[in-house]
Amino acid sequence: MEIRKVKVAVIGGGASGLACAITCGERFGKNSTVIIERQARVGKKLLATGNGRCNITNRNASPEHYHGDEMIIKSVLNRFSPKDCEKFFAKMGVLFRDEDDGRVYPYSNQASTVLDGMRMYCAKLGVSEICDFEIKHIKKNNGFFSIISENITVQAENIVFATGSKASPSLGANDSGYKLLQNFGIVPTSLKPALCPVLTKEKYKNLKGVRSKGIVTLFDGGKKIISREGEIQFTDYGISGICVFEISRFISECRNPKISIDLMKEYSENHLCDYLFKCRKIFTNTGDILTGALNKKLAQIIVQTCGFSQKTCRELSESDIKKIAHTVKNFTFTPLKSDDYSYAQVCAGGVTSKYIDIDTLVSKTVKNLYICGELLDVDGDCGGYNLHFAFGSGIIVGKSVK
Repeated sequence: MEIRKVKVAVIGGGASGLACAITCGERFGKNSTVIIERQARVGKKLLATGNGRCNITNRNASPEHYHGDEMIIKSVLNRFSPKDCEKFFAKMGVLFRDEDDGRVYPYSNQASTVLDGMRMYCAKLGVSEICDFEIKHIKKNNGFFSIISENITVQAENIVFATGSKASPSLGANDSGYKLLQNFGIVPTSLKPALCPVLTKEKYKNLKGVRSKGIVTLFDGGKKIISREGEIQFTDYGISGICVFEISRFISECRNPKISIDLMKEYSENHLCDYLFKCRKIFTNTGDILTGALNKKLAQIIVQTCGFSQKTCRELSESDIKKIAHTVKNFTFTPLKSDDYSYAQVCAGGVTSKYIDIDTLVSKTVKNLYICGELLDVDGDCGGYNLHFAFGSGIIVGKSVK
């Protein structure tokens, strides 16, 4: 069996792992650092981020855009700003392009630019990759970690866990990192999918593909939990869109979750009633009464939901009009709790500050064992926040390794 000895072994060749390996390579020189990747190549998930464009960071990166362990969040963000992220990638020749809402992309608009830049810089620093490395076991003896596969054993003074979470299994994600950490007594919090579409009890197949702007609000037994504004995408299984993604992580915490969508935020119910009274005189079929305001398919579903499809517009009473207006402002769905990570961008939950030092991200109980990226109990909103944390936490670990 081949045995390779290095100073730092980074398990996982994703965003945080690559950032960590680069920082270690800069500090310790050639042949000091190796990236161990279970898949055939590094960066597979990175290539898929931002619909293939890679939303690298967000100019508004701050704690209020993150969830999870507040101590870890604040520690990382206090030492890694969007400007720091830009400087880090400038070393690789990667230019940034700013877009709406603080989102930052590579100037090329291609995720491959980011991955290629990081890999070429790794090669320049003498950081090596070992792909198709399925870890059978990790043990620590005499101050060295032995990372054992079927054909190769890597012995390292320091080990960095950057395996990512089990979100997006189609891109190769799984829970192997959590399992390996548990062998060292490091146990994550309960895990749940985040930034994902929401499956609902109500199924409106006719709405598949329809998009509408609005405000999405999650309630638990009538209590408002969170509200987000943006474009809603209706599917044959429920609802999607960035604003939906951002409330998805909270659903599993609710006992009696309901989602209400305000489809016409600029209009009060009273103004809508005035509008509908006028439309009652214009249109004949009740299914057409909202045609001038909403997508035609969505307008028809609203009327069907109210139970007025069989009436003509002139047969609608004042209370009927009020009901339609109320439904437009409160189009309600019952979300189904799900543990399906297939469409989740990230995983909520992970390793907390109970197990790691927040300044160095090193284990409190296992010397020279570090953790970064999605394995930590940190998840961000849509818009580059998760990649920002991944890069930042990887760099902080790289600077902390001894």
